[in-house]
Amino acid sequence: MAVARMATVAAWVPCRSWGWAAVPFGPHCGFNTLLAPMPQRAPRWLPACRQKTSLSFLNRPDLPKLAYKRLKGKSPGIIFIPGYISNMNGTKALAIEEFCKSLGHAYIRFDYSGVGSSDGNLEESTVGKWRKDVLSIIDDVAEGPQILVGSSLGGWLMLHAAIARPEKVMALIGVATAADGFVTQFNQLPVEDFGRKTIFLYLA
Repeated sequence: MAVARMATVAAWVPCRSWGWAAVPFGPHCGFNTLLAPMPQRAPRWLPACRQKTSLSFLNRPDLPKLAYKRLKGKSPGIIFIPGYISNMNGTKALAIEEFCKSLGHAYIRFDYSGVGSSDGNLEESTVGKWRKDVLSIIDDVAEGPQILVGSSLGGWLMLHAAIARPEKVMALIGVATAADGFVTQFNQLPVEDFGRKTIFLYLA
């Protein structure tokens, strides 16, 4: 009886450049093989001396101070824009920092006002104020062209920032981007909350 051959699949693993390298595997590789622990050795392309980031604050007249960490490196730089009430010490923010270190690119992660180490009151925060936070980081901290990586709500703010600063934003990367989240929530509000709906739409 003929046995159908399974097409070789490819697992994608990070390589040195901005791309991915294909590693083939097929029916001869079971889960035990795929999940087997890899040797604990650093890739050859990792620098011998790793850069460290320290906590800094961006002072803004009449606005809360923003906490951020910046990794110096080559252009284009990368800015991570976190999700709703997420801070700059989340797993995605730290993983992208390690990736940027390995490639030598500049990188910035920060906390929204009212979140994490930044000044401000979370209860007084709005999407409009967080949009200003993103633009402040782009204008006053980042140097040269930037790649924005937005996670969840950060993806929505990433799009606003790209429209507001087209000369500085060269690319966008969305991670579970909640670009339509506000429109969906707006449409689900009851008619009785019309005034609230108007305010909500304005803030979004």
